[in-house]
Amino acid sequence: MKASNILSILTKLARNPRAARSLFQQYPVTELVEKAEKGRQSVFPLSELDEFGKALLGAPIYTSHLTRYDTLEKILITPPLYTPLRLRKMEELMREPLFTDVDTSCRVGGFMSSLPVAVASMGSTPVYNKVSLDVAKASAEAGIPMGVGENVATVWGYSERVKPSQPCFKERVMTYLENLKDDGKGGVYIQQSVEDAYDELWNRVYSDPDITPYLDKGLVGFEIKLGQGAKPGLGGETLIERELAIKLADKYVFDADPRNVQKKLYERHSAPGTYTEEILRSMIRIMRNNYPRARIWVKMGPYRDIEDVARLCSQEKVDAFWVDGKEGGTGLSPVTALKDLGLPLLALLGKIMKLSRETNMDYVASGRLVDGADVVKVLCFGARAAGLGRPFVVTAYAAGVEGVKKYLETIKMEVQLLTSAVGKYSVASLGPEDIRATGRDVAEALGIKSIYD
Repeated sequence: MKASNILSILTKLARNPRAARSLFQQYPVTELVEKAEKGRQSVFPLSELDEFGKALLGAPIYTSHLTRYDTLEKILITPPLYTPLRLRKMEELMREPLFTDVDTSCRVGGFMSSLPVAVASMGSTPVYNKVSLDVAKASAEAGIPMGVGENVATVWGYSERVKPSQPCFKERVMTYLENLKDDGKGGVYIQQSVEDAYDELWNRVYSDPDITPYLDKGLVGFEIKLGQGAKPGLGGETLIERELAIKLADKYVFDADPRNVQKKLYERHSAPGTYTEEILRSMIRIMRNNYPRARIWVKMGPYRDIEDVARLCSQEKVDAFWVDGKEGGTGLSPVTALKDLGLPLLALLGKIMKLSRETNMDYVASGRLVDGADVVKVLCFGARAAGLGRPFVVTAYAAGVEGVKKYLETIKMEVQLLTSAVGKYSVASLGPEDIRATGRDVAEALGIKSIYD
Protein backbone atom coordinates (compact mmCIF):
# COMPACT_ATOMS: atom_id res chain seq x y z
CA MET A 1 0.00 0.00 0.00
CA LYS A 2 1.37 3.40 -0.95
CA ALA A 3 1.92 6.12 1.63
CA SER A 4 -0.78 8.19 -0.07
CA ASN A 5 -3.29 5.39 0.52
CA ILE A 6 -2.41 5.26 4.20
CA LEU A 7 -2.83 9.02 4.40
CA SER A 8 -6.33 8.59 3.00
CA ILE A 9 -7.18 5.89 5.57
CA LEU A 10 -5.80 7.82 8.52
CA THR A 11 -7.51 11.01 7.38
CA LYS A 12 -10.85 9.21 7.35
CA LEU A 13 -10.27 7.58 10.74
CA ALA A 14 -9.05 10.81 12.31
CA ARG A 15 -12.05 12.76 10.94
CA ASN A 16 -9.60 15.64 10.69
CA PRO A 17 -7.44 15.85 7.55
CA ARG A 18 -4.95 18.11 9.28
CA ALA A 19 -4.25 15.47 11.93
CA ALA A 20 -3.28 12.84 9.36
CA ARG A 21 -1.23 15.29 7.31
CA SER A 22 0.58 16.38 10.45
CA LEU A 23 1.54 12.75 11.08
CA PHE A 24 3.09 12.52 7.62
CA GLN A 25 4.96 15.79 8.06
CA GLN A 26 6.38 14.99 11.50
CA TYR A 27 6.76 11.20 11.48
CA PRO A 28 8.70 8.86 9.11
CA VAL A 29 5.60 7.18 7.67
CA THR A 30 7.06 6.71 4.18
CA GLU A 31 10.13 4.98 5.63
CA LEU A 32 7.95 2.62 7.65
CA VAL A 33 5.74 1.80 4.66
CA GLU A 34 8.85 0.91 2.65
CA LYS A 35 10.03 -1.41 5.41
CA ALA A 36 6.62 -3.06 5.61
CA GLU A 37 6.59 -3.68 1.86
CA LYS A 38 10.25 -4.49 1.12
CA GLY A 39 11.59 -5.85 4.39
CA ARG A 40 15.37 -6.36 4.45
CA GLN A 41 15.80 -4.71 1.06
CA SER A 42 14.80 -1.39 2.64
CA VAL A 43 17.83 -1.53 4.95
CA PHE A 44 19.94 -0.30 2.04
CA PRO A 45 19.41 3.13 0.39
CA LEU A 46 18.31 1.83 -2.98
CA SER A 47 14.76 1.94 -4.30
CA GLU A 48 15.33 -1.24 -6.31
CA LEU A 49 18.08 -3.84 -6.09
CA ASP A 50 19.01 -3.37 -9.76
CA GLU A 51 20.16 0.16 -8.96
CA PHE A 52 23.19 -1.19 -7.14
CA GLY A 53 26.32 0.34 -8.59
CA LYS A 54 24.44 3.21 -10.19
CA ALA A 55 24.41 5.54 -7.20
CA LEU A 56 27.03 7.38 -5.15
CA LEU A 57 25.84 7.48 -1.55
CA GLY A 58 27.11 9.06 1.64
CA ALA A 59 26.10 9.91 5.19
CA PRO A 60 23.17 12.35 5.49
CA ILE A 61 24.31 15.42 7.41
CA TYR A 62 21.26 17.65 7.10
CA THR A 63 18.02 17.61 9.04
CA SER A 64 14.74 18.90 7.66
CA HIS A 65 13.54 20.18 11.00
CA LEU A 66 14.67 21.91 14.16
CA THR A 67 13.89 20.34 17.52
CA ARG A 68 12.83 22.19 20.65
CA TYR A 69 14.93 19.91 22.84
CA ASP A 70 17.67 17.31 22.43
CA THR A 71 16.66 13.96 20.94
CA LEU A 72 18.33 10.67 20.05
CA GLU A 73 19.57 12.33 16.86
CA LYS A 74 22.20 13.94 19.11
CA ILE A 75 23.59 10.47 19.84
CA LEU A 76 25.88 8.53 17.47
CA ILE A 77 26.94 4.88 17.66
CA THR A 78 30.75 4.85 17.61
CA PRO A 79 32.66 1.67 16.67
CA PRO A 80 36.26 1.03 17.78
CA LEU A 81 38.94 -0.56 15.63
CA TYR A 82 40.16 -2.82 18.43
CA THR A 83 37.47 -5.41 19.10
CA PRO A 84 38.50 -8.10 21.61
CA LEU A 85 34.98 -9.51 21.72
CA ARG A 86 35.10 -10.04 17.97
CA LEU A 87 38.32 -11.99 18.43
CA ARG A 88 36.65 -14.09 21.12
CA LYS A 89 33.71 -14.74 18.80
CA MET A 90 36.09 -15.69 16.00
CA GLU A 91 37.78 -18.23 18.26
CA GLU A 92 34.36 -19.62 19.18
CA LEU A 93 33.18 -19.90 15.57
CA MET A 94 36.57 -20.81 14.06
CA ARG A 95 35.94 -18.17 11.38
CA GLU A 96 35.53 -14.42 11.00
CA PRO A 97 32.24 -13.34 12.62
CA LEU A 98 29.49 -11.72 10.56
CA PHE A 99 26.65 -9.47 11.67
CA THR A 100 24.31 -12.45 11.38
CA ASP A 101 26.15 -14.01 14.35
CA VAL A 102 24.79 -11.34 16.72
CA ASP A 103 22.42 -12.80 19.31
CA THR A 104 19.41 -10.47 19.49
CA SER A 105 17.49 -12.43 22.11
CA CYS A 106 16.98 -11.06 25.59
CA ARG A 107 14.99 -11.54 28.75
CA VAL A 108 12.82 -8.60 29.72
CA GLY A 109 10.26 -8.33 32.49
CA GLY A 110 10.17 -12.07 33.05
CA PHE A 111 9.61 -12.88 29.36
CA MET A 112 12.05 -14.24 26.80
CA SER A 113 12.14 -12.26 23.56
CA SER A 114 13.73 -12.89 20.18
CA LEU A 115 14.49 -9.17 19.88
CA PRO A 116 15.15 -6.39 22.40
CA VAL A 117 11.79 -4.94 21.37
CA ALA A 118 8.36 -4.84 23.01
CA VAL A 119 5.02 -3.72 21.57
CA ALA A 120 3.67 -0.76 23.52
CA SER A 121 0.36 -1.15 25.34
CA MET A 122 -1.93 0.64 22.93
CA GLY A 123 -5.50 1.01 24.12
CA SER A 124 -8.98 1.51 22.76
CA THR A 125 -8.22 4.15 20.12
CA PRO A 126 -10.06 2.99 16.96
CA VAL A 127 -7.15 3.67 14.59
CA TYR A 128 -5.02 1.04 16.36
CA ASN A 129 -7.71 -1.32 17.60
CA LYS A 130 -8.80 -1.86 13.99
CA VAL A 131 -5.42 -3.44 13.08
CA SER A 132 -4.57 -4.80 16.53
CA LEU A 133 -5.07 -8.44 15.50
CA ASP A 134 -2.51 -8.08 12.71
CA VAL A 135 0.01 -6.72 15.19
CA ALA A 136 -0.86 -9.43 17.72
CA LYS A 137 -0.33 -12.27 15.27
CA ALA A 138 2.89 -10.87 13.80
CA SER A 139 4.49 -10.05 17.14
CA ALA A 140 3.57 -13.47 18.54
CA GLU A 141 5.10 -15.24 15.55
CA ALA A 142 8.19 -13.06 15.92
CA GLY A 143 8.46 -13.97 19.60
CA ILE A 144 8.40 -10.48 21.12
CA PRO A 145 6.28 -9.34 24.10
CA MET A 146 3.12 -7.33 23.46
CA GLY A 147 0.99 -5.05 25.61
CA VAL A 148 -2.78 -4.55 25.61
CA GLY A 149 -3.65 -1.04 26.70
CA GLU A 150 -6.32 0.29 28.98
CA ASN A 151 -10.04 0.73 28.22
CA VAL A 152 -10.15 -1.96 25.50
CA ALA A 153 -12.46 -4.29 27.42
CA THR A 154 -14.67 -1.47 28.67
CA VAL A 155 -15.03 0.24 25.29
CA TRP A 156 -14.96 -2.67 22.80
CA GLY A 157 -16.15 -5.54 24.98
CA TYR A 158 -14.37 -8.28 26.91
CA SER A 159 -15.18 -11.41 24.91
CA GLU A 160 -17.76 -10.18 22.38
CA ARG A 161 -17.53 -7.30 19.92
CA VAL A 162 -19.75 -4.31 20.58
CA LYS A 163 -19.00 -3.05 17.06
CA PRO A 164 -18.47 -5.47 14.14
CA SER A 165 -15.40 -3.66 12.79
CA GLN A 166 -13.58 -3.42 16.14
CA PRO A 167 -11.95 -6.44 17.86
CA CYS A 168 -12.82 -7.00 21.50
CA PHE A 169 -10.30 -7.34 24.33
CA LYS A 170 -10.10 -11.12 24.41
CA GLU A 171 -9.62 -11.34 20.65
CA ARG A 172 -6.48 -9.26 20.99
CA VAL A 173 -5.14 -11.34 23.87
CA MET A 174 -5.95 -14.77 22.45
CA THR A 175 -4.82 -13.94 18.90
CA TYR A 176 -1.43 -13.19 20.42
CA LEU A 177 -1.24 -16.17 22.79
CA GLU A 178 -2.51 -18.72 20.26
CA ASN A 179 0.09 -17.66 17.69
CA LEU A 180 3.10 -17.98 19.99
CA LYS A 181 5.61 -20.63 19.02
CA ASP A 182 6.65 -23.40 21.41
CA ASP A 183 10.08 -21.88 22.05
CA GLY A 184 9.06 -20.03 25.21
CA LYS A 185 9.52 -16.59 23.68
CA GLY A 186 6.96 -13.84 24.06
CA GLY A 187 4.43 -12.75 26.63
CA VAL A 188 1.46 -10.41 26.95
CA TYR A 189 1.05 -7.69 29.58
CA ILE A 190 -2.32 -6.09 30.21
CA GLN A 191 -3.25 -2.65 31.51
CA GLN A 192 -6.31 -1.83 33.61
CA SER A 193 -7.70 1.71 33.80
CA VAL A 194 -9.78 3.07 36.66
CA GLU A 195 -12.85 2.38 34.52
CA ASP A 196 -11.68 -1.16 33.63
CA ALA A 197 -11.31 -1.80 37.36
CA TYR A 198 -15.04 -1.23 37.85
CA ASP A 199 -15.52 -4.50 35.95
CA GLU A 200 -12.53 -6.14 37.71
CA LEU A 201 -10.65 -6.73 34.45
CA TRP A 202 -7.50 -8.22 35.97
CA ASN A 203 -9.54 -10.58 38.16
CA ARG A 204 -11.51 -11.65 35.11
CA VAL A 205 -8.36 -12.29 33.09
CA TYR A 206 -6.66 -14.17 35.93
CA SER A 207 -9.62 -16.53 36.30
CA ASP A 208 -10.35 -16.93 32.57
CA PRO A 209 -9.99 -20.65 31.70
CA ASP A 210 -8.76 -19.81 28.19
CA ILE A 211 -5.91 -17.71 29.57
CA THR A 212 -5.03 -19.93 32.56
CA PRO A 213 -2.69 -22.28 30.59
CA TYR A 214 -0.61 -19.30 29.51
CA LEU A 215 -0.51 -17.92 33.05
CA ASP A 216 0.83 -21.29 34.17
CA LYS A 217 3.61 -20.97 31.58
CA GLY A 218 4.54 -17.49 32.80
CA LEU A 219 3.43 -15.79 29.59
CA VAL A 220 0.98 -13.26 31.07
CA GLY A 221 1.61 -10.07 32.99
CA PHE A 222 -0.30 -7.08 34.33
CA GLU A 223 0.98 -3.56 33.70
CA ILE A 224 0.31 -0.73 36.13
CA LYS A 225 -0.01 2.40 34.03
CA LEU A 226 1.32 5.39 35.95
CA GLY A 227 1.27 7.56 32.85
CA GLN A 228 2.30 7.84 29.22
CA GLY A 229 4.67 10.04 27.28
CA ALA A 230 2.17 12.18 25.43
CA LYS A 231 0.11 13.20 28.47
CA PRO A 232 1.71 12.47 31.87
CA GLY A 233 -0.67 13.22 34.69
CA LEU A 234 -3.74 12.92 32.47
CA GLY A 235 -6.08 9.99 31.82
CA GLY A 236 -7.25 8.50 28.55
CA GLU A 237 -8.85 10.91 26.10
CA THR A 238 -10.83 10.19 22.97
CA LEU A 239 -13.81 11.30 20.88
CA ILE A 240 -16.65 8.83 20.33
CA GLU A 241 -20.02 8.71 18.61
CA ARG A 242 -23.30 8.97 20.47
CA GLU A 243 -24.35 5.31 20.33
CA LEU A 244 -21.17 4.17 22.07
CA ALA A 245 -21.18 7.18 24.40
CA ILE A 246 -24.63 6.24 25.70
CA LYS A 247 -23.40 2.71 26.51
CA LEU A 248 -20.44 4.12 28.44
CA ALA A 249 -22.24 7.03 30.10
CA ASP A 250 -22.19 5.46 33.57
CA LYS A 251 -18.47 4.62 33.48
CA TYR A 252 -16.76 7.66 31.96
CA VAL A 253 -16.93 11.43 32.21
CA PHE A 254 -18.22 13.15 29.06
CA ASP A 255 -18.29 16.80 28.06
CA ALA A 256 -22.07 16.44 27.68
CA ASP A 257 -24.51 13.73 28.75
CA PRO A 258 -25.07 11.72 25.54
CA ARG A 259 -28.45 10.56 26.87
CA ASN A 260 -29.75 14.12 26.94
CA VAL A 261 -27.58 16.12 24.53
CA GLN A 262 -27.34 15.16 20.87
CA LYS A 263 -24.24 16.00 18.84
CA LYS A 264 -21.82 14.29 16.47
CA LEU A 265 -18.94 13.46 18.83
CA TYR A 266 -18.45 13.42 22.60
CA GLU A 267 -15.27 13.92 24.59
CA ARG A 268 -14.61 10.83 26.70
CA HIS A 269 -12.29 11.42 29.65
CA SER A 270 -10.64 8.82 31.89
CA ALA A 271 -9.22 9.36 35.36
CA PRO A 272 -5.40 9.25 35.59
CA GLY A 273 -5.39 7.52 38.96
CA THR A 274 -3.99 8.90 42.21
CA TYR A 275 -0.65 7.79 43.64
CA THR A 276 1.59 8.39 46.60
CA GLU A 277 4.58 6.31 47.62
CA GLU A 278 2.39 4.37 50.04
CA ILE A 279 -0.40 3.82 47.49
CA LEU A 280 1.96 2.51 44.81
CA ARG A 281 3.88 0.26 47.18
CA SER A 282 0.64 -1.17 48.53
CA MET A 283 -0.75 -1.69 45.02
CA ILE A 284 2.31 -3.67 43.90
CA ARG A 285 2.19 -5.84 47.02
CA ILE A 286 -1.52 -6.53 46.57
CA MET A 287 -0.91 -7.52 42.95
CA ARG A 288 1.90 -9.86 43.97
CA ASN A 289 -0.42 -11.46 46.50
CA ASN A 290 -3.52 -11.67 44.28
CA TYR A 291 -1.82 -12.58 41.01
CA PRO A 292 1.26 -14.65 41.93
CA ARG A 293 1.55 -16.24 38.46
CA ALA A 294 1.49 -12.92 36.60
CA ARG A 295 4.50 -10.77 35.75
CA ILE A 296 4.23 -7.26 37.16
CA TRP A 297 5.11 -4.40 34.81
CA VAL A 298 4.95 -0.69 35.55
CA LYS A 299 4.62 1.94 32.82
CA MET A 300 6.05 5.29 33.85
CA GLY A 301 5.28 8.55 32.11
CA PRO A 302 7.95 11.26 31.71
CA TYR A 303 7.64 12.44 35.30
CA ARG A 304 10.27 14.46 37.14
CA ASP A 305 10.35 12.00 40.08
CA ILE A 306 11.22 8.98 37.92
CA GLU A 307 14.22 8.05 40.08
CA ASP A 308 12.19 7.85 43.29
CA VAL A 309 9.48 5.77 41.60
CA ALA A 310 12.00 3.43 39.97
CA ARG A 311 13.77 2.74 43.26
CA LEU A 312 10.47 1.92 44.95
CA CYS A 313 9.52 -0.45 42.12
CA SER A 314 12.91 -2.14 42.31
CA GLN A 315 12.52 -2.62 46.06
CA GLU A 316 9.14 -4.25 45.42
CA LYS A 317 10.71 -6.54 42.78
CA VAL A 318 8.73 -5.29 39.79
CA ASP A 319 9.63 -7.32 36.70
CA ALA A 320 9.82 -4.44 34.21
CA PHE A 321 9.83 -0.66 34.49
CA TRP A 322 8.73 1.00 31.25
CA VAL A 323 9.80 4.63 30.73
CA ASP A 324 7.93 6.59 28.05
CA GLY A 325 9.43 9.89 26.88
CA LYS A 326 7.25 12.87 26.02
CA GLU A 327 7.70 12.04 22.32
CA GLY A 328 5.60 8.91 22.83
CA GLY A 329 2.61 8.35 20.57
CA THR A 330 -1.02 8.82 21.46
CA GLY A 331 -4.49 8.30 20.10
CA LEU A 332 -5.68 11.66 21.40
CA SER A 333 -4.01 14.12 23.75
CA PRO A 334 -4.49 17.84 24.31
CA VAL A 335 -2.28 19.92 22.04
CA THR A 336 -0.91 21.78 25.03
CA ALA A 337 0.15 18.48 26.63
CA LEU A 338 1.89 17.29 23.47
CA LYS A 339 3.76 20.57 23.30
CA ASP A 340 4.74 21.31 26.88
CA LEU A 341 4.10 18.39 29.25
CA GLY A 342 6.78 15.98 30.44
CA LEU A 343 10.48 15.17 30.01
CA PRO A 344 11.97 14.17 26.64
CA LEU A 345 13.24 10.62 26.19
CA LEU A 346 16.90 11.60 26.01
CA ALA A 347 16.72 13.23 29.44
CA LEU A 348 15.08 10.09 30.81
CA LEU A 349 17.73 7.85 29.24
CA GLY A 350 20.38 9.61 31.30
CA LYS A 351 18.41 8.64 34.38
CA ILE A 352 17.91 5.07 33.14
CA MET A 353 21.67 4.68 32.70
CA LYS A 354 22.18 5.62 36.33
CA LEU A 355 19.24 3.60 37.64
CA SER A 356 20.17 0.44 35.71
CA ARG A 357 23.42 0.35 37.70
CA GLU A 358 21.79 1.04 41.06
CA THR A 359 18.63 -1.09 40.87
CA ASN A 360 17.78 -4.69 40.06
CA MET A 361 15.03 -4.30 37.49
CA ASP A 362 14.57 -4.47 33.71
CA TYR A 363 14.04 -1.14 31.96
CA VAL A 364 12.12 -0.57 28.73
CA ALA A 365 12.46 2.79 26.98
CA SER A 366 10.04 4.27 24.45
CA GLY A 367 9.14 7.53 22.76
CA ARG A 368 9.34 8.01 18.99
CA LEU A 369 11.62 5.02 18.42
CA VAL A 370 11.47 3.84 14.83
CA ASP A 371 14.48 1.84 13.62
CA GLY A 372 17.30 -0.44 14.69
CA ALA A 373 19.60 2.47 15.49
CA ASP A 374 17.05 3.81 17.98
CA VAL A 375 16.86 0.36 19.58
CA VAL A 376 20.64 0.05 19.88
CA LYS A 377 20.96 3.54 21.37
CA VAL A 378 18.49 2.93 24.20
CA LEU A 379 20.18 -0.40 24.96
CA CYS A 380 23.50 1.45 25.26
CA PHE A 381 21.88 3.64 27.92
CA GLY A 382 20.96 0.60 30.01
CA ALA A 383 17.48 -0.32 28.80
CA ARG A 384 16.84 -4.02 28.36
CA ALA A 385 14.45 -3.43 25.46
CA ALA A 386 12.95 -0.69 23.31
CA GLY A 387 9.21 -0.08 23.28
CA LEU A 388 7.62 0.63 19.90
CA GLY A 389 4.05 1.67 19.16
CA ARG A 390 3.28 3.79 16.12
CA PRO A 391 5.58 1.83 13.78
CA PHE A 392 3.36 -1.21 14.27
CA VAL A 393 0.24 0.79 13.45
CA VAL A 394 1.70 2.17 10.22
CA THR A 395 3.19 -1.13 9.03
CA ALA A 396 -0.03 -3.00 9.81
CA TYR A 397 -2.03 -0.56 7.69
CA ALA A 398 0.62 -0.78 4.97
CA ALA A 399 0.67 -4.56 4.57
CA GLY A 400 -1.16 -6.32 7.41
CA VAL A 401 0.51 -9.19 9.26
CA GLU A 402 3.25 -9.55 6.64
CA GLY A 403 3.99 -5.84 6.82
CA VAL A 404 4.61 -6.01 10.57
CA LYS A 405 6.75 -9.13 10.17
CA LYS A 406 8.87 -7.53 7.45
CA TYR A 407 9.30 -4.44 9.59
CA LEU A 408 10.56 -6.60 12.47
CA GLU A 409 12.96 -8.31 10.05
CA THR A 410 14.50 -4.94 9.23
CA ILE A 411 14.76 -4.06 12.92
CA LYS A 412 16.61 -7.31 13.58
CA MET A 413 18.99 -6.80 10.68
CA GLU A 414 19.73 -3.19 11.66
CA VAL A 415 20.33 -4.18 15.29
CA GLN A 416 22.68 -6.96 14.19
CA LEU A 417 24.59 -4.70 11.80
CA LEU A 418 25.12 -1.96 14.38
CA THR A 419 25.92 -4.29 17.28
CA SER A 420 28.52 -6.16 15.24
CA ALA A 421 29.97 -2.83 14.08
CA VAL A 422 30.98 -2.00 17.66
CA GLY A 423 32.56 -5.44 17.92
CA LYS A 424 29.91 -7.13 20.03
CA TYR A 425 27.82 -10.22 19.32
CA SER A 426 25.08 -10.05 21.91
CA VAL A 427 22.73 -7.12 22.48
CA ALA A 428 23.28 -7.66 26.21
CA SER A 429 26.90 -6.48 25.76
CA LEU A 430 25.98 -3.00 24.52
CA GLY A 431 26.86 -0.14 26.85
CA PRO A 432 27.53 3.61 27.12
CA GLU A 433 31.04 3.11 25.76
CA ASP A 434 29.42 2.43 22.36
CA ILE A 435 27.81 5.87 21.97
CA ARG A 436 28.88 9.51 21.84
CA ALA A 437 26.92 12.75 22.03
CA THR A 438 27.36 15.28 19.23
CA GLY A 439 27.79 18.11 21.73
CA ARG A 440 29.79 18.40 24.94
CA ASP A 441 26.86 19.93 26.84
CA VAL A 442 24.63 16.94 26.08
CA ALA A 443 27.45 14.50 26.87
CA GLU A 444 28.09 16.11 30.24
CA ALA A 445 24.40 16.17 31.13
CA LEU A 446 23.98 12.49 30.27
CA GLY A 447 27.25 11.23 31.72
CA ILE A 448 28.68 9.90 28.44
CA LYS A 449 31.51 10.99 26.14
CA SER A 450 31.16 13.43 23.28
CA ILE A 451 32.40 12.98 19.72
CA TYR A 452 35.21 15.41 20.60
CA ASP A 453 36.61 13.31 23.46
